[in-house]
Amino acid sequence: MGTRPRLYEPGLLYSAVTSTVDRQFLLKPNHDRQNRLLAADCPPWALDPRSDVVPVPSVVNIVGAALGRALEQYPVELRWFEANVNHTHSGVTATPEQLGNISAFYKTTNSTIARELNRTWKRTGHLFASRPRIEPCLDDRAAKQQLAYAMTNPVKDGLVETVRESPFFSTFRHRASGDPLRFWYLDRAAWWKAGGPRKKSHRLKDFLRWVEYELPPPLPEWDGVPEHKWRAELRALVREVEEEQREQRRREGRRVVGVPKLMRLSPFDKPAEPRESTPQPLCHTSDPQLYLEYQRKWREFLSEYRRASHDYRAGRFDREFPEGSFRPPLVTVYTSSRL
Repeated sequence: MGTRPRLYEPGLLYSAVTSTVDRQFLLKPNHDRQNRLLAADCPPWALDPRSDVVPVPSVVNIVGAALGRALEQYPVELRWFEANVNHTHSGVTATPEQLGNISAFYKTTNSTIARELNRTWKRTGHLFASRPRIEPCLDDRAAKQQLAYAMTNPVKDGLVETVRESPFFSTFRHRASGDPLRFWYLDRAAWWKAGGPRKKSHRLKDFLRWVEYELPPPLPEWDGVPEHKWRAELRALVREVEEEQREQRRREGRRVVGVPKLMRLSPFDKPAEPRESTPQPLCHTSDPQLYLEYQRKWREFLSEYRRASHDYRAGRFDREFPEGSFRPPLVTVYTSSRL
């Protein structure tokens, strides 16, 4: 996962994966099956303004609200976001004006999720192992493969039979059926600014905020396609993978883990047989010629990026970085003569 420089191009779809530390099940669901589709995933009396009970968001609500808040601050074209027990899959594109937002969007999303889940699981330290592992999809076929893999990841891992019954956060229902993406969060920053625990005239739950957002079609090739058509194609794409996995499990005599057992997991458990890290691919494409062309462009970009980075660290803060990358922000340091 390393520190590979990022090369971003407008309109190009980027597939990303982010894993939790030590592959712990820190994204495991903590909400019941009946309420998992509800934005207000807590008892109605907890949201009653007359109640002093502070509502506790589920993992699904934490992830959904984090995405909405990040999109408000750093707009990008989020195509999908799918969670598993110990990693997330996402896909983004960006307009020329949004290119500088991609890294900030992921940083804001993941830091918000980490803070809230650390509070939920009563833990400290890093939640995600490193920054997202991001690769471009160079053609429509590769993009569709990454979409199908991300959407059906819990099915492929043998956790559930279908994507619809997955208890994890997923944008599938929003894309396939139009279910709203509406979530709530407690604005702790505003609460502290207003006095926090020192001021007894307000309650934390009085700083409950809602965020609602819509996403563009899951694939750039579906931009401009009538909504009912790409929704139907998405459902068919997912159904095909579900049927393939069902047949494979039948041949191998395997069963899915199932939602009840997933709910009983400890967030601090780890896979019995953790997968070894594999080298990060340079890109995703079904065309060998596209791969070679991108490899050449990447090498040229990397060479120029390293020169720019060397000059910048040597004090040339006005040094231009290659197109598609961004120099580190300048930091003003104030010193005092007082000892």
